[in-house]
Amino acid sequence: MASGTTDSQENSYRSIMRGMSAFGSVQVLQIVINVVRGKFVALLLGPEGMGISQLLVSSTNTLKQVASCGLPLSIVREVAAARGADGSTEPTTLDVATVVSVARRVVRYTALGAMLLCIVCSGLLSRITFDNNMYTWSFAALSVMMLFSVLSDGEMSLLQGLHEVKRLSKASLVGALVGLVAGVPLYWVFGYGGIVPAMIILAVATWAFYRYNMRRALPAVTTVSVPRSLQWAIARRMLSLGVVLMAGTVLTTLVGYLVNMWVRALGSVGDVGLFQAANTIAGQYVAVVFTAMSLDYFPRLSAAISDNARMTVIVNRQFDLVGLVIAPLAIALMLTAPLLIRVLTSEEFMAVVPLVRWMALGLFLRAMAYPLGYISFAKGDKKLYFCLEGVFGCSVMLVANCLCYWAWGLVGLGVAMVIVHALDVAVYYIVNHRVYGYRIDRSTLRLMLLLSLPVLLTFLATLLPDIRLGYTLMTLLLLLTLFVSFRGIRSRLRN
Repeated sequence: MASGTTDSQENSYRSIMRGMSAFGSVQVLQIVINVVRGKFVALLLGPEGMGISQLLVSSTNTLKQVASCGLPLSIVREVAAARGADGSTEPTTLDVATVVSVARRVVRYTALGAMLLCIVCSGLLSRITFDNNMYTWSFAALSVMMLFSVLSDGEMSLLQGLHEVKRLSKASLVGALVGLVAGVPLYWVFGYGGIVPAMIILAVATWAFYRYNMRRALPAVTTVSVPRSLQWAIARRMLSLGVVLMAGTVLTTLVGYLVNMWVRALGSVGDVGLFQAANTIAGQYVAVVFTAMSLDYFPRLSAAISDNARMTVIVNRQFDLVGLVIAPLAIALMLTAPLLIRVLTSEEFMAVVPLVRWMALGLFLRAMAYPLGYISFAKGDKKLYFCLEGVFGCSVMLVANCLCYWAWGLVGLGVAMVIVHALDVAVYYIVNHRVYGYRIDRSTLRLMLLLSLPVLLTFLATLLPDIRLGYTLMTLLLLLTLFVSFRGIRSRLRN
């Protein structure tokens, strides 16, 4: 009886909201730093410079995902298991230190492999990405960034596995701040020529602060001597799990890269920059909600995944709170899109206002799909998770983006986002219902429909030819949704 009470308390609306708030607040400062950095990039480099930066980032990210062999998620799992499921094991025990020591050695090899792969493929990457050899030396120089980026991901995973939330947050914030302070002067002095050095400095700074905080969290790891047989056993376990987890991530990153290539081929590098600016504005606007969900919701779901009844309660409660939070955010994004673009970028980017508004509608649907997308992974059903997230999700995303951009240009990329996430909601629900017996509560379904109505009406108001009437209706709908959300959250926190 006591355990049931504890579970009820841990998965109450109040606990869920407290977890979302705690993890979400950590992201706010980092988002502010990224917004400021994006503003300077937009002002100093313009759409074309932002497009070049995004093409360099997306191509190297694809290479990094392959070279890292999915180790970050695998390392988190191994360290957490060694630490103890309940966190009772002291983080200076031999078990944890052994796993950390082996993980660092494996990461060093993959980091060196990523660096060499970037150098060897530099000419090919330049030709594929830019249709010329002008950026061969840029990609070769980015091999340094690849080295420190993979090492940084390894240290970050170790901190996550140790559940060092404060150190993890502090390191990421300071690293991003150093990247901002060091990167902006490079853009100002060298223009496009400062993009690659800024990327390298950001990677080195982030790694340095993760490494420093990891030393503070587990100083004894440097003195651990691990038998070779044990090293191989742990390394094989990490790599076997990592490769499976990597496949879905690589596909997603590759699709993003291919979409950027398609936009550049049919449009221009400037269009890639505009698309990236819209993605950054829309994505960072709701990043707190999605990050908090991944850090707080997933562990709670995993703890109850053997009991489908408990799982259903947790998913439905997550639906309620995420819907109540995301609906007013989506409406506010549609209403303030022109102001946000002027403040965060420059006048050159005003062409993406319609795209950002379509993306706001897509983000609302994405929030509905998010709780459902975690179920198969929490269940440990790797094949189903890969089929849903990797095969189905990436195929639909690639086809929808390519066709919609071909048909409607930049706005088509927003239309594609709505189509993709609407299909995600439908397919995820059908699959989870049939495989795991998940069923949405009637009260949750009514709430989702109630919240969907003002979001849809606000989007339609953006299409009105009378601008004053449109903004008046959007403002009224925002106030109404805020009132509904506030009352809904307050009533649930009382339970």
